[in-house]
Amino acid sequence: MRRAIARWLVVPILLTVALASGCQSETTKHLYKAEDLFEKRDLKGAQQELQLSIQADPNNADAHKSLAHVDEYLGDQEGAAREFEAASALDPTDQKLLQKARYYKTIQDLIKEADKAVDQIKAGQVAEGMGQLRDILKAARVKYLQTKVMKDLTDVLPVIAQQGDQQLKDKKFADAFKTYEQGVAGYILLAQAQNKQTLDPAADALIFSLSSAAASGATPDALSHVLDEVLTIDEQNKAANMELAQVYLHHNPPDYDTAADLEERAGAPDADVKKLRDQAKRHHKG
Repeated sequence: MRRAIARWLVVPILLTVALASGCQSETTKHLYKAEDLFEKRDLKGAQQELQLSIQADPNNADAHKSLAHVDEYLGDQEGAAREFEAASALDPTDQKLLQKARYYKTIQDLIKEADKAVDQIKAGQVAEGMGQLRDILKAARVKYLQTKVMKDLTDVLPVIAQQGDQQLKDKKFADAFKTYEQGVAGYILLAQAQNKQTLDPAADALIFSLSSAAASGATPDALSHVLDEVLTIDEQNKAANMELAQVYLHHNPPDYDTAADLEERAGAPDADVKKLRDQAKRHHKG
């Protein structure tokens, strides 16, 4: 590990000459301290010394370059982006620096887009904001960016639920359904991003609210595709199974067999499942 990072801490021969001649500058002193701390594997200390070196001489490309790599290793993505950009501007002939600067700029741009998407959702533009977060998460190849967007999703999903609740209260049933639908889709997206086969338990409340909005708007069949998507990820999801059973019971004629299967999978009482199966038998006889 130390040898890999040592390549980034550049102390030019010119500085060695300056040290030998007793003309060591303030920025040089901090560079040497950073190198010493790095050799002791104190990356935080090296980071601080490099920051002081840059304060003493903002145009020192070597200090910016070394700090960029130390920031990167420490997981300071914003710092790494800033320092790679500064180092590349000071040394435009270094193609590796240019590539790093562009790479981190792309990540920072996506982070800004994610922040805008969150603001959109909070402002009531749920479909637009969720679509943006979905696109960013699917395109993300960097763990830091993935983690950031998943946190954004976790933070805004309760906001989406609140917005849907208000729309339902205002009897804007179609709007409430669309809002809840986006919330459920968000929980599905989180499960997929985390490679999980179960949705967060908080999704259950949204599923029940979604069902309520569909029923109030006299569109229970609109639930089917959403609940099918939930069950594709989380086959044993009790809320989705129970609500989908109700959809099948609203069919004309009711599909008692499928409803019974769904309620059984959801863990409904045996008596309720038996009642549905008895109804199915009577229906088949009729």
